[in-house]
Amino acid sequence: MCTMAAPQEETLLSRCEVPIIDLAHIVAGTDGCPMKSVVRRIGQQLFAALSGKGLAMLVNHGIAEEKLKAVYADLDNFCALPEGCQAQYLRNPVSNHGYVRPGMEQFDSTKKELRHSYNITSLSAAAFPAQEEVPEFPQHAVPLAHDLTNLSRVLLQALAYAFGLPPATLLGCHAGMLRSDGVNESSMRLLYYPPVPPDDGPREDTRNPAYTRCGAHADRCTFTLLAQDSDGGLEVKLNGSEKWQAVGHLPGAILVQTGELLASWTTNILPALMHRVVVPSGAYARARARHCVAFFCHPDNDATLPKLPQLPILAPAPPPPVFTPHTHLTLHHRLLNAAHHLHKRFRETYA
Repeated sequence: MCTMAAPQEETLLSRCEVPIIDLAHIVAGTDGCPMKSVVRRIGQQLFAALSGKGLAMLVNHGIAEEKLKAVYADLDNFCALPEGCQAQYLRNPVSNHGYVRPGMEQFDSTKKELRHSYNITSLSAAAFPAQEEVPEFPQHAVPLAHDLTNLSRVLLQALAYAFGLPPATLLGCHAGMLRSDGVNESSMRLLYYPPVPPDDGPREDTRNPAYTRCGAHADRCTFTLLAQDSDGGLEVKLNGSEKWQAVGHLPGAILVQTGELLASWTTNILPALMHRVVVPSGAYARARARHCVAFFCHPDNDATLPKLPQLPILAPAPPPPVFTPHTHLTLHHRLLNAAHHLHKRFRETYA
């Protein structure tokens, strides 16, 4: 008897609702300045994507999949260490660098969040686990951090063009990314979502599960870059909608998503999406781990973001929503105290 395969979950990607931006002429691993025409084209596409959807997929970005797999393996090795050994590397609340074990950071107070993460805000070898504990951790993580920093610089130049600003304007506001001197809150975060443990009690209510992977939130930064190893349950609420929708997975792509600071600076013309990571349905998917790397691009703590010219309108679109500043955002005209906002949000989510 022939049985039909289970239907694939419908996602924003499967419905072609996620803009895809080709970075084929950008070399992510170098500091070389790309051609102005290329950056202008990327800026137009990025502005259209972030204003219309709040997110986009970047392809041909030049960051090798092997680099991502290496840091995923390093994080797995770290999570396998004894708890006493892990405790030496717990997150420093001042620098935000270090290991965040499940339960230390909570976005959803109604469910147990199954998530390990290692925040990287310093690229000094001394800031990583010892060589005998996780061999080659800094040798793998530092080059990837440089790649994501350089990719962020390209996107900052592209956004400046789209905003009608000189291309170096936003670079100057974000000059301290990962410099480890406390002037900038940018970070690279390695994330491991373990398999969901089997339910030993009464059958779990799938409408109100006891576990989730990451509760609903919007990122606190300028923008986020996200690379992931599989379709592991990322969902978003598109601008103006209260419906959660699965994003889907495009192998090799990096997702870029607007953060709260950029949304506030543009008075929500580029909206920051609420997003979460849910436990996927189906026994096979629940039994699989999920890995990803997130890079949170922040302005320098003392940066004064320049006043924006009239933002371009690249396509007919409904008027942007009325802007309501986030309750934890210090905003006076266009002056933004990024560090104050970020640390208030840290205190909300870290136990």
